[in-house]
Amino acid sequence: MKKMFLQSLAVGMGVMLMSSCSTMTETPEVIVILPEGEMAGDVGKISFAKKIKPVLVGKCLSCHHPGSEVTDISFASREDMLKASGDRPILVPGEPEKSTLFLVTVLPDYFVEAMPASGHKLTEEEKWELYHWIQQGANWPKSGGALKSSKDKKTG
Repeated sequence: MKKMFLQSLAVGMGVMLMSSCSTMTETPEVIVILPEGEMAGDVGKISFAKKIKPVLVGKCLSCHHPGSEVTDISFASREDMLKASGDRPILVPGEPEKSTLFLVTVLPDYFVEAMPASGHKLTEEEKWELYHWIQQGANWPKSGGALKSSKDKKTG
């Protein structure tokens, strides 16, 4: 199995990123260290259906869905993710270092803002794929429609 080293480093990033301070309007500066070796080369097109959708459905939508009582942030569609949460952009196509969707996945577990909050964290490979999917423009098939969590599928 390939070992990848995807880390995000910033002084006080967690506090700055999800701070309840209403005066924060800028995304914190983040240094992203990409995988070394063969993983640092041409990554090719990241498939939404094969790589990103399973992560969103399996690790995000249980809390981040339309009508959630836990959060007011939905990852069910690209349009939902293009909306800002407060002053912070959730998804900035082409700029993973400004996309909260990516940044919260690379925070150390001791930050309250680290996501997913419960369950299995993203693997290093999933973080890497999410980073490159956003970098490549965060494509979302028009025919895909809104995503449903695995819980939604079980109930109807």
